[in-house]
Amino acid sequence: MKRLKLWFLILIIIAVSAVSVGCVPSGPCEFNQHMAMQIYRLPDASSEFLGTMVGETYPILAWTANGWIGFDPGIAQAGNIGLAHHRWVYLNGVVTPSCLAGVDQVTLADVQADLAASSGP
Repeated sequence: MKRLKLWFLILIIIAVSAVSVGCVPSGPCEFNQHMAMQIYRLPDASSEFLGTMVGETYPILAWTANGWIGFDPGIAQAGNIGLAHHRWVYLNGVVTPSCLAGVDQVTLADVQADLAASSGP
């Protein structure tokens, strides 16, 4: 009986410790578009339009303050890494801020810098 109480006490201490440091389990920050969404090369509507997608779910890898979501399209892109590899859709605040707390916030300039770096000299 003493062992059971000890194990119970240990479990309570672990649970309280995890909650106190903010280690609450959660899934990945994802988006799923139920309507057709346009995909762009950069988080800018004047950038290259790449196509339309609907009904797919992707993890969010980056976001901008003005409503763009960056994701990995799951296809090879010769030499493109980091932000240069992302594709962008405009969600305009559809994703909750709590979901985005663990995702990198970037700017258009950050994406353009990665794109220039991956293009080479």
